[in-house]
Amino acid sequence: MAKFQRTPEIGGSAANMKNVRESDYSVNFLAEILFFLNGVMREKSLISLQIAKNTHTTILSSILAVDLQKKLLVLDYGINETLNQMALKTGSVQCITSHNRVRIEFDCDNLQHIRFEGRNAFSADIPASLKRLQRRNFYRIATPVANPATCVIPPLKQCEEVPLTLNLLDISRGGMALIDRPYADAPLKAGMTLENCRIELPEFDTVETTVRIVNISTAILSNGNTCSRIGCEFVNLSEKSGTLIQRYIIWLEQQARKFDTKLHF
Repeated sequence: MAKFQRTPEIGGSAANMKNVRESDYSVNFLAEILFFLNGVMREKSLISLQIAKNTHTTILSSILAVDLQKKLLVLDYGINETLNQMALKTGSVQCITSHNRVRIEFDCDNLQHIRFEGRNAFSADIPASLKRLQRRNFYRIATPVANPATCVIPPLKQCEEVPLTLNLLDISRGGMALIDRPYADAPLKAGMTLENCRIELPEFDTVETTVRIVNISTAILSNGNTCSRIGCEFVNLSEKSGTLIQRYIIWLEQQARKFDTKLHF
């Protein structure tokens, strides 16, 4: 199963984003920074380590320790050694995660390879600041692999007859992430608006809406395979559709709790 549970929402209209100053959400005091970093660690939130902005290549990680005495942040090592070496060579990564369902962004500098509790890890300087992007606080949940939700995209070209069907990686009321094979033939690009998309929610119903592709990045699944992660936001989603998606999210949470309960017996 893909390691993308409860990651921060990428949606929100571009127009609204421009109206919010990033500085309004900056945290610059060390005590506050440590509070949020420790919160992320306690929640065991996944962190996307973005190696280079021009490649959109990321490593999935988490915070293992916050060492105030050494002023170091210890991060989990990635499963792809090639990407790990790329990050170490660059020496810094942009980190994207969440705390209490609010998106958190910060930069990690002086990235190094260390051994932590008998395993490989990254160390980096504790960031001097971080950003809390509260406008992106839609709750995102991973969708099942065994019975996946799907998005059916109408043919992108007039000469095509077969629609494109992609599995959902996760979903929120504000948007979703789709997965596809890397370097797939489908000409999906960031900024594209796709009309009349059908989102099939197993055990529920179908949502038909317009979606906008926000970004496309490369992600690594827990089995080591790579895929293209296509981040989308919903455009003018109807109240009825939004309610249906919210009900689906609640149902997924209930199923997850039932599963956790069985594991403890």
